[in-house]
Amino acid sequence: MKNVKLTVGIAATVLSVMISGAMAQAPGPNPDAINIESPFTGVVVNINPIGLIVKAEVNSPNAPANTANSGARSKLGAKSIHFSTKGARITRGGWHPCELKDLQRGDSVTITFAPPPAGVSKIAATQVDINKPMSAADKLPILGKPGKLMFEDDFSRNEMPPKWRLGKGFWEIHNGAVTAAENPEDHHGAYAYVDPRFPYKDIVAEFDFKFDGSTGCHFMMEDSNYKGSHAGHIIRASITPTTANVADSKFGGMKNEIHDKMHESSTTEEEKKKLQDSIKDKSATYKISLDPTKWHQGRVEVVGDEMLLSIDDRPVAYIKSEGVNHPTKNMIGFTVAGKSAQLDNLKVWEATVRPDWPKSRSDLLAVLQKQ
Repeated sequence: MKNVKLTVGIAATVLSVMISGAMAQAPGPNPDAINIESPFTGVVVNINPIGLIVKAEVNSPNAPANTANSGARSKLGAKSIHFSTKGARITRGGWHPCELKDLQRGDSVTITFAPPPAGVSKIAATQVDINKPMSAADKLPILGKPGKLMFEDDFSRNEMPPKWRLGKGFWEIHNGAVTAAENPEDHHGAYAYVDPRFPYKDIVAEFDFKFDGSTGCHFMMEDSNYKGSHAGHIIRASITPTTANVADSKFGGMKNEIHDKMHESSTTEEEKKKLQDSIKDKSATYKISLDPTKWHQGRVEVVGDEMLLSIDDRPVAYIKSEGVNHPTKNMIGFTVAGKSAQLDNLKVWEATVRPDWPKSRSDLLAVLQKQ
């Protein structure tokens, strides 16, 4: 990105928010006061080298009764809100960092606010998102460049076999999609793996999923011949309605020494905590927010020792760890925890690293917020 006078910082720096119009000079309620909630959308009406002005309709539950637009919502009309953007995080397409020069009059933006610190009157904002449709390039895999298609399944049949080997739980196909549910008697998530197995190392995988009471959907990548971890677990990408997690299971929670010790009845809680602390860098969890009633698309990219998880074309979780680079993976499957989840349209390609990945990596890590 070209150097400009104003560079958008990585940290969530406070944006000063000023309401146009005179502030009340004497003690008492300000008739122009509004309660700005987080987030809200607006339209850019002016940009200058140090800020932008946004005209918006905002939630105003505390609007005084004597205002012209009292009630649940209040229009600013001719008024506007000015955002001072020193060090502000501004993104396009949900994650691509950008700068004020990338904004234009008429652009719609979403502003995310945080509660101001105690004793501070200014409202703090953490992010400005430019609400423009993503380009085709934005929707491409970011880390891996897809090559040969190794596996696909749109589930346009009545049964999971012969393309899948079923393990625990209930697996059924209805109307071209899979419904998977945990069997409470198993005390284990429902799981199924692609059959026959095929060797792979670096991949891009895409699949559709929808929560239907499930507490989690996990995309599993294993090696049935590896004896150093429980059941050959190598890496996984896990999704819940509120979190996204990517993990190196090979050297993390499924490493034999770790797994066995954690499940021994004689292991104390203090010992378990020390074990968990010793493998903290083998997984990464990020906050997300998904509508559990809607279909979403997941994309898992694995190249070398790096793994990236995206949902609906937005990167949500990343890890760089030794186990990701395991050279002889040969199993791909899903584990579903809880009541049920629906799955569809799985595709798996061979992958090589994209030439622009080093630049994309720095941009991505600047935006992802680790939990």
